[in-house]
Amino acid sequence: MNRNQILQIELEKLKTRRLNAEVRAKRALLIARDIPEFCKLDDEIRHLQLLLSKEENAKKINQLKKQIETLKKEASAVLTKNKFDSKSLQVNYHCKICNDTGYVNGKICKCLDSAIQRELIKQSGINNQLNFTFAKSDNKIVNSNKSLDKAYKIAEKYVAEFPNFKFPNLVFMGDVGAGKTYLLECIANALIEKMHYVVFSTAFDLNKTMINAFGVPFGERQSLLSPIFECDLLIIDDLGSEPVLKNSTIPNLFTIINERQRNNLPTIVSTNLNYEEIQTRYGDRIMSRLFNKRTSLAIPFVGKDLRQNTK
Repeated sequence: MNRNQILQIELEKLKTRRLNAEVRAKRALLIARDIPEFCKLDDEIRHLQLLLSKEENAKKINQLKKQIETLKKEASAVLTKNKFDSKSLQVNYHCKICNDTGYVNGKICKCLDSAIQRELIKQSGINNQLNFTFAKSDNKIVNSNKSLDKAYKIAEKYVAEFPNFKFPNLVFMGDVGAGKTYLLECIANALIEKMHYVVFSTAFDLNKTMINAFGVPFGERQSLLSPIFECDLLIIDDLGSEPVLKNSTIPNLFTIINERQRNNLPTIVSTNLNYEEIQTRYGDRIMSRLFNKRTSLAIPFVGKDLRQNTK
């Protein structure tokens, strides 16, 4: 599923919700019109509203509006007398700002924006239990470590300039607990807030997805692989933790990185491996693409395990 598909799905949900609200109001009106006194007033209101739509004289427009308001009050009183809830005649849209259309003055409404963000987070694979953000970062810990402080500043600039940062592809390198995954989630959440489609996956899960994709029918395969190849940003966490399976792991990883670079789609990778270990494990082709000096920036993470500092 890509970002446009998510937008269309959420718009369809809004459309269904809007139509359901309108149908409920119409049904309530039909029931209310079984009350003869209300039916007569309702017909008069409809007639005056038709006249109002055609009237051009300002004075007559105001007169018609007053007449309509008077009749509406009488109709409401009739419903109350007959123990009928007049509010049920109103179309009860879930969003009062856009009336469940998703747009206000040509711009995306907050309700649609929030729905897309929720779906983007769901699709991204981010661990919702962590939900790390730049705003929640502990500045004391960040500032106490020069490499971490530098990495945070680069990450913040990367988000601010995305997708036009000088180096679209980043490689976070360092020991376990140095803050790589934390910072990856900060980047992912910040970009999702800006309505970018981010896919966040461990190298292990990514490897598993690629293997599974080639064991299912073509249509299902496309739905599994399109997020990986089409998302605005692919984040691969903990590269090196996945098993290296013959004729699978390395060719699949190369295909992902190579295709995304060919299509000018950024990728961020984190790893506990050093340059020599990456070279030995993945070979020259992947090495050259991960560390292409024109498009990639390697960022070292040096220091003690940050998780020990938070205890």
